[in-house]
Amino acid sequence: MISPLKGRTVLFVCGYTAISGGNIMVFEHAYRLIQKGIKAAITFRYVEEGFKPDKFPHADSIEIIPYRDRTEFDFVVATYWSTVYDLQDFNAKYYLYFIQCDERLFYEDDDEQRFWVEQTYAVSSLQKVASAKLLSEQIRKEFSTEAIHVPYGIDIAKFNPDGRLTDNGKVRVLIEGVGKAKFKRVNDAFSVISRIPDIEVWYVTYDGHVEPNWKPDKVFSKVPFNEMPGIYRSCDILLKLSEVESFGLPNLEMMACGGAVITSAFSGQEEYAVNGENAFVVDIGDLEKATQRLQTLVHDTQQRKRFGESGLTTARKRSWDTLKPDFAEALEQMAVKLPHGNKESCL
Repeated sequence: MISPLKGRTVLFVCGYTAISGGNIMVFEHAYRLIQKGIKAAITFRYVEEGFKPDKFPHADSIEIIPYRDRTEFDFVVATYWSTVYDLQDFNAKYYLYFIQCDERLFYEDDDEQRFWVEQTYAVSSLQKVASAKLLSEQIRKEFSTEAIHVPYGIDIAKFNPDGRLTDNGKVRVLIEGVGKAKFKRVNDAFSVISRIPDIEVWYVTYDGHVEPNWKPDKVFSKVPFNEMPGIYRSCDILLKLSEVESFGLPNLEMMACGGAVITSAFSGQEEYAVNGENAFVVDIGDLEKATQRLQTLVHDTQQRKRFGESGLTTARKRSWDTLKPDFAEALEQMAVKLPHGNKESCL
């Protein structure tokens, strides 16, 4: 369906060119705006050497423009806390903020950057979109400002169990996360798998960091988006023990590919994970419970199968085509409320 905003222009301002769940979602939203007749583009504040946009979904359909391009856009959308402070570098009629998680949690309590993150949430004149329902409610309660909840979806045409490997010899456990990011708690996951004998461990990490004591059987670094479904289909269990996530997209992607999931109870997973029904959910930092749950799934083939089936049903309900509101509808709502050229009022 074509949006009433057909022909309008939207620029998403991203921080880094890392292949992260947050950036992937920006590409997904941009693509779906384009499908509705809205002209969407993306820019990055920091570009890594050798960066290739084709590692992201739908990259051939989305224009990547240089940072500080002087073109005027109808909407410019900050997508990371520091990019809110970059909004003044762009020409637009309306300035917005897409919040994907409580980014204060990226920093220690005494880190000054926590203060600057918090200031971005407190600006009531800056219209906001939140990726998770609880995050939307948190922003409203803590900062007395609204954030429209636009849920994350999944492309079930790409993430599905077709061609899934069901006999890997040993049970194969997948760990995913940036090794150097403490809040990803990758060390917790490797601590748990070290207690389980006779399994195979695959590790997907953007930064390629592997501690000497982790000892995965196979490591994947900077994996392009379109190669991830094959990795999920090749593994039996995803062990995701993060402390902070925007939504925990790998969990849902693993469910869509027919695998079993053990996840920590970070904010966002509650939108799709139901403990004992389609996943095992453990408290953050509870390694004993995580070990028990992993032992159960390693030894109980039928439980893995049940989680695989129920998780697949869950993922299909999160197909992009079924979720409301989408980003175009959020823009339509906000355009009515926004003052024309709200740059000065939002910084």
